[in-house]
Amino acid sequence: MTLKRPRIATLEAFIIDTFTEVDADGKESAVDKADQIGGAGTYGIIGARIFLPPSRLAMIIDYTPETLPPSMKAQLEGYGADMWAWRERHDGAGTTRAVNRYNGQVRGFEYLSAPMLLTPRALLETDFHTPLPSWLHLVSYPARADQVVQDIAFISSEVEEGWEPGLLWEPEPPCCIPENLPLISKLTRQVDIISPNHTEALQLFGRTISSEDELVPVLEWAVRSLVAFRPRMGAVIRAGPLGCCYALTSELVRTPSPHPAARKTSNPGTPSHIQPVYWAPAFWHPDMPGYKTKVVDPTGAGNAFMGGLMAAFDEGKDMHEAVIWANVAASFVIEQDGLPTIKTILGREVWNGDYPWERVENLKRRMKVGRAAT
Repeated sequence: MTLKRPRIATLEAFIIDTFTEVDADGKESAVDKADQIGGAGTYGIIGARIFLPPSRLAMIIDYTPETLPPSMKAQLEGYGADMWAWRERHDGAGTTRAVNRYNGQVRGFEYLSAPMLLTPRALLETDFHTPLPSWLHLVSYPARADQVVQDIAFISSEVEEGWEPGLLWEPEPPCCIPENLPLISKLTRQVDIISPNHTEALQLFGRTISSEDELVPVLEWAVRSLVAFRPRMGAVIRAGPLGCCYALTSELVRTPSPHPAARKTSNPGTPSHIQPVYWAPAFWHPDMPGYKTKVVDPTGAGNAFMGGLMAAFDEGKDMHEAVIWANVAASFVIEQDGLPTIKTILGREVWNGDYPWERVENLKRRMKVGRAAT
């Protein structure tokens, strides 16, 4: 008998996105843009799908038949029918919808119907629990992250073989404020990877920059601060066209205190200036030919990044390799509105007309595998 390999799963939602724009007078109007598939979970699991077959992936979709367009369901199943668990909602809310409001370059987001907040226990009601997933993707406030950690511990105590999945956490943007640092610091010890984007990282630590030249050193300081919270593997800050910067908990170094009295009062979470920090460039970089035509919409790129990261970890790759997969996953998502396309040509999967593994090798050639900060 061949044992099934565990899947990797997202605990985030499927959302139908609709779009409006707000003019200078605050008047909101519809945009000539069709509703499209959205949701952090959807983009995250598609980021992983770029590298892994459907049988290795898991996502729960809560919906009602009358509120989910058949074309959207067909599009999702085109990526692989067995990676989805379809659950009909009976709370009267219908398939989750949200509006994206564009006001110049600023995008606002608001739910139009209540989302279903998933926990690990929801996986027990699907075929995804035999065996339980090896990695989980989470986008949440600290309270929900804490509940997920508790659920994992409870399920582990109830199953004979135990359960210790890897956990990748994107803190929700509104919770990335200095007042939440104690909570986030405490919870970070319970996850493998913590990963805000660059804007969220600056907000979390109350940092501002006066010029773009300050961004890189401030982000390096921020990722050192995050890894000082001691996630099990490390911290990653997603930085758009700059790629990402990251630090490893296994390389955590703290500057020795000058004398015993000072050592007693020093802050154990203070990052050392000699903590190694690495950078991995984005696949589509502003200096590359064709950048402006390739980068269409960054929506979901950060979530796809996390999916690529999770896929690489599940294949046994280290952080230096995983961030390359992650940046490649993000590169496919930003090339169009909505999700990338997939076709099979001569037995090979082609995404947006390109081969993911060729992009991985391309990115490796363009960089040393990780660049230590100076």
